[in-house]
This record gives sequence, structure tokens and C-alpha cells, in this order.
Amino acid sequence: MEGAGWVEVNLSFGGGAEDAEGAVSLYRWLVAEPELRGQVRVSLGSGQPEPGHMGGGLDLVNVVVANSIALGSLITAVATWRGSRPRPPQVRLERDGVVVTLHDSSPEAVEQILRVWNESGAPAPVAADGDSE
Repeated sequence: MEGAGWVEVNLSFGGGAEDAEGAVSLYRWLVAEPELRGQVRVSLGSGQPEPGHMGGGLDLVNVVVANSIALGSLITAVATWRGSRPRPPQVRLERDGVVVTLHDSSPEAVEQILRVWNESGAPAPVAADGDSE
């Protein structure tokens, strides 16, 4: 993680060629998202290859989030990106070892992900003033 209060979220797809294209597309979408500017740091990477696969491709988007408002905005942006795809992929989101999969782009799905992460005991991002959000 980048510093105190910042939370790391990894977004992945599975590892195929389409997944690499999806990762690059999602990366570009998140970098261009006005609500995330100054609140997140986004980078491309590669996840652990599945058994029997070579790996090494860019199939993971790493996002470091400044606060809980930005975390909600991140998940909403991922859901919106997913809904814009001709064949929306499932997106795997991992935060502090807690993994959830975004199967649809509904507001309820976004709320469910936040609820799962909150109930897991994962540390909340800290606001700029030092208070937990």
C-alpha cells in the first residue's frame, strides 16, 4: 500500500487474451473517470497464473484508494465499465484477502460488495483529516 489510510484493491478477470484486453480497457476507463481523479492510483499488472497457464500478461488492474467514498466510486465505475461492454465479463475484486465477484452492474451489486468488505473486518480507508469514513 501507498501510505496510511490507503487501501489496495486488485481487479482481475482470469488470465486469457480477452482478459488482458479487458484489463487494459478497464485501466483506461478508471484513469479517465473524473470522480476518481486524485482519489485513486491505478496501475496494470499480472496476477498469479492459473495451473496449466503461462501467465505473464497484463490481466490485473491494481487500484490504491484514498478513502471510503473513493472506494464506493471505484466499484460503481467498475460496474459502469462492465455494463458498457458488449459481453460484460465477471470482474474479481480483492481487498485485504477478501474476494468478491461482480456478476452484474446493478446498484445492489455495488452495495453488496461494500457490505461484504465491511463485514469482513477489512480496515476502512482513512479520510484526509485522519477520521475513518
